[in-house]
Amino acid sequence: MTQLDKLARLVAVFDQFHNAIAALDDPRAKLLAGNWAAHRDQYAKPNGVPRSALAGGMEQGLRETPMLLTSMRSDLRKVAAEALAAAVAAHYAEFVAKDAARLQKVQSRGHIRGENEYYLVRHHVDILEGQPGREAELHRLYQLVQQFESRGK
Repeated sequence: MTQLDKLARLVAVFDQFHNAIAALDDPRAKLLAGNWAAHRDQYAKPNGVPRSALAGGMEQGLRETPMLLTSMRSDLRKVAAEALAAAVAAHYAEFVAKDAARLQKVQSRGHIRGENEYYLVRHHVDILEGQPGREAELHRLYQLVQQFESRGK
């Protein structure tokens, strides 16, 4: 995939995600959607900034987006997490595959190593909660999250 293609896909992910959360009755969602609207053209129509730098920054932002959702009420965070997952699946499926591999490594290892992995697992929990037939996987992910959180205390 070229950097132009990657950048276009990431812009499409953020467009779909922010359009979905803009309708939520949540101050964090409104802030995120407003920030994207204010800065979208810097990514969609780069002016002198290398596309590779923009794509790299946006991909990192995509990885950090679940962290930004943590202050939302749990029911709205779940809606936002599902909106993010749908946007990524629709426009940047390779990212889903990379994150699935990262999640599998955490589960195989049996513990979370750092904040990035914590937010990866926490985001996956938000997506799975309420899905029938996923209780065993959720239980294991809850254990990983609890184990990581208890290290900080």
